Amino acid sequence: MKVYLSFDYELYFGANTGTAGNCIIEPTNRLLEIAAKQGIYLNFFIDSGYLLALEKYSKRYPSVDYERKQVFSQIKQLVAAGHDCQLHIHPHWEDSFYDGKTWQMKTDRYRLDQFSDVQIIDIVTRYYAITKEVTSVAPIAFRAGGWCLPPWNTLNNIFKKLGVWIESTVYEKGCIQAEQVQFDFSTAPALDQWMFEEDPLRENSVGSFLELPISSVKLSPLFFWNLYVRGRLNRSFHKGMGDGVPMAQKSTKKALLTSYTQQALSCDGYFASLLQNEFDMRVLKNNDTMVVIGHPKAQSEYSLQTLDAFIASVKDTCIFARYSDLQNK
Repeated sequence: MKVYLSFDYELYFGANTGTAGNCIIEPTNRLLEIAAKQGIYLNFFIDSGYLLALEKYSKRYPSVDYERKQVFSQIKQLVAAGHDCQLHIHPHWEDSFYDGKTWQMKTDRYRLDQFSDVQIIDIVTRYYAITKEVTSVAPIAFRAGGWCLPPWNTLNNIFKKLGVWIESTVYEKGCIQAEQVQFDFSTAPALDQWMFEEDPLRENSVGSFLELPISSVKLSPLFFWNLYVRGRLNRSFHKGMGDGVPMAQKSTKKALLTSYTQQALSCDGYFASLLQNEFDMRVLKNNDTMVVIGHPKAQSEYSLQTLDAFIASVKDTCIFARYSDLQNK
């Protein structure tokens, strides 16, 4: 089985974005230490709108220029160490700005489908270009910000032109209809991966694109109550390393605490406790792949230790793969 450990490389998008040092640089360094120790590769989906914002505001603010140098240098370090850097698009950076002290997140247009088709093509083109420029490698895989995939007809031609042919946003039975975050993957195939052409949720064996979905897990309210209690009892062990706050999505909290929900398989925080069991279940089912999503900003001492132990436990029985490994298939 191939295991893809993927991390969305980004700040927080709430009222306080946090600092690059605490949300990105330091937790990513901790992940790199684990990867080097275990002899594996990781996958990073780089928030490309953030890179453009860093370039834009670094010309006016020395503090942003320092942040840019930190982030760009680390991304080059990721590439040099053999890790993957792929395309991650949060289009709200089109409206967000630096006010001289902090990043001001404007998330009224959080999803690509809130832009016109012409604007989407422009955003994808520019965000792809900065990712390729900073990494010196052309990205071939894409993940939509907040799982908010737009209708694929807006992306089909531009991705073919750019050579982006792997999509990795979907997770089985995933569905959220909140203020800014809206997606519905309820009709996605129950498969490890599939080819598609016009719709990532519809398999087409002769399609041009590969859907490599994030693995999915059904969680009870008890899991989230347990997460809450553990966080209160041992805050320093379970607190995320990032110093920002998430974008508020109040309408999703009640569902988590009162009913079963389908979630993307994550290695963030207490979610890392799921990895070993989910891996074992997929081995029993003869699954070909397991795709894990994570965020450097949401790593905790607990998740880092648990992830390290998980990798050590399974690395002799699986392959920790990169999206770029699929390039020559």
